[in-house]
Amino acid sequence: MAINYGIKLGDLRQRRLGIDRDPSVYFERSSIVEKYEGRATGTATKYALGAMEQVTPRYTEISVEECERIASQLIKGLGDIGQTAEFRLQGSVPLNTHIRGVSDVDFLVLHGRYFTYDRDGPAANTYYPYSGSILQEVTQLRRRCESILDNKFPAVKVDTSGGKAIRMSGGSLRREIDVVPAHWFDSVDFQRSRDESFRGVAILDESVPELVDNYPFLHIRRIEEKDGRCVGGPKMAIRLLKNIKNDSDQEIRLSSYEVAGLMWHAHNHLVTNTPGYEMRVLGGTDIHLSALASDYSGTRALRTPDGTRFLIDEPAKFLELVKLAQEVSALTTAVANEAPSPFNKLGGSPVPDRRKVLTEMYIPGA
Repeated sequence: MAINYGIKLGDLRQRRLGIDRDPSVYFERSSIVEKYEGRATGTATKYALGAMEQVTPRYTEISVEECERIASQLIKGLGDIGQTAEFRLQGSVPLNTHIRGVSDVDFLVLHGRYFTYDRDGPAANTYYPYSGSILQEVTQLRRRCESILDNKFPAVKVDTSGGKAIRMSGGSLRREIDVVPAHWFDSVDFQRSRDESFRGVAILDESVPELVDNYPFLHIRRIEEKDGRCVGGPKMAIRLLKNIKNDSDQEIRLSSYEVAGLMWHAHNHLVTNTPGYEMRVLGGTDIHLSALASDYSGTRALRTPDGTRFLIDEPAKFLELVKLAQEVSALTTAVANEAPSPFNKLGGSPVPDRRKVLTEMYIPGA
């Protein structure tokens, strides 16, 4: 059955403008025409352009502002009882690979006094081991955060049922915020360099309970480095895949973290952006995912950008990757068929032909 990119384009537009999560802004924003919408006439091409483009920067700024509001209340409330904490953003918003105008934000609250460290690190002998239970300390930090947030944001729903996050929504908040209690972990690389990119965090999971090690800032750094080498193309490809996944008629069970990791492994030449020739990123993404979907053992051997685990760590995830690759191939064909080119009516033509069309396809207005 043919894919209706007109419907997908409408869903994409509502998601980018935040109408999907806040219908009250429909009349305010329904007349907005974003740049990508005026650059092409074909619906598949418009969809591909919009799916790769970052959301309006002001929408991202609002997400950060809401986290700053919460941080200021936590700083005061925790300070009043002698508790210190540090605050950091993690996830798609600080990386600028989020695809929603009204996007959820992951907000770390890190214990200001206690942390753990790798005993093999070069600075390990300068640390003083904590003899108490750091799990208990972070659990207490969570309880204090829950109480402060409930008290300072009475109109906001403060949902404490999640194992890892305190979810805040509604009321005066313009975004849904996940407040995630954690503590720092000083890795060997952090002790050596003092570069926070290499500093890990241990997130409290109350459902177990346990502390789960994570390296969110190293993940961000690795993606940023690749994006810098490729003139913004990798982030375009990550947004593209996240939008395709979101709009697919079939459920595709891959996380944003895994999608970003998949594109981090793409050869640079496949995801290097050239203004006006953005469809080359789509074609390169198609080549990359098709190759991964055809190489089970090689794909299962790929590791996350931070190096902590295998990226496709379960056989079932490989099947989800295959679904995503098929969706990308379908979009590649649809865009190629809309191209103003002698090759634009491909039908069932060989795969290299449709990718060649995308390589040569120039779209003005970049």
